[in-house]
Amino acid sequence: MRRLFPRDFRIAGTLLIALLSLTVSFSAQAAWPDNRTITFVVPFPPGGNTDLLGRIVANKLSASLGVTVVVENKPGAGSMIGSQAVAKAAPDGHTILMGSIANVINDSVYSKPLLNIRKDLIPVSQVVNVPNYIAANPKLPVNSLAEYIAYVKKNPGKSSCATSGIGTSPFVSCELFKRMAGLDLLVVPYQGGLPAMQDVMGGRVDIAVVNEALPYIRNKQLKGLAVTTATRSPYVPELPAIAESVPGYEVTSWYGVFLPAGTPKEIVDKLGAELQKVMRSDDVKKQIEPVGAVAVGSTPAEFQKFVNSELEKWDKVIKEMGIRLNN
Repeated sequence: MRRLFPRDFRIAGTLLIALLSLTVSFSAQAAWPDNRTITFVVPFPPGGNTDLLGRIVANKLSASLGVTVVVENKPGAGSMIGSQAVAKAAPDGHTILMGSIANVINDSVYSKPLLNIRKDLIPVSQVVNVPNYIAANPKLPVNSLAEYIAYVKKNPGKSSCATSGIGTSPFVSCELFKRMAGLDLLVVPYQGGLPAMQDVMGGRVDIAVVNEALPYIRNKQLKGLAVTTATRSPYVPELPAIAESVPGYEVTSWYGVFLPAGTPKEIVDKLGAELQKVMRSDDVKKQIEPVGAVAVGSTPAEFQKFVNSELEKWDKVIKEMGIRLNN
């Protein structure tokens, strides 16, 4: 057996240190930006589209970033409770928000929003677009949106519309529909789309405007009347756009990921790149199809520009509708 000399130990030690350094380097590249758990805040109750889409994105991000991503539901105040919690979190990339169009609507609807989306959050990536649906109780004696409009006009003040909460896209969708169609219609806000649909299916409310309705329309638990987008959805082309009966009408609901203000640019850019990769995945596209969602996956700069345009658009629309809420 060859005798080992001090020089051999020095070489072995150097190789071991190099190996350990390489291992640490690979680990650092795999983990986000360290190994701590990410809290992915969904500012709506479990069971709705925000929750479903948030969990799909969270599962993919967990695999992509190499850390555990835990979804935490923080509903309330039209998404402001959960959004405010993220805005106040440490800007270290470990607390992120599944934001939505509600974030820009709240900025104009409420006299004192719980957060300032322009200053308190950083847009990272728009993940999906999805239409809202007008869905009726199957026993309601109408079979089209035009028939429903005629029905309400014959029965003013007797029909009601369930939505997923004050300040949300469905809430504004119903208010806008009511005003543009000239209807005497009661708009009823719920704590999420699922309880809104449950009351429509139970016959306590005539219609719901929600973005979770597609599976219920497909299985005949609800009667689909229209979509709120400018054109028909490729997933349900048989449903007309509201604009076909009410010219000029359009509301497109969207979801996107935000980080707290002050988060370093390298973290924002890395998360944005991962989300673009996630939303290009065929697996994700397959998972979001049942709710009628269309994948986007924009860059932080693209999403910032989009959010700015949405703030301008909805501020004008909400002022024209005269909606202002005190909180």
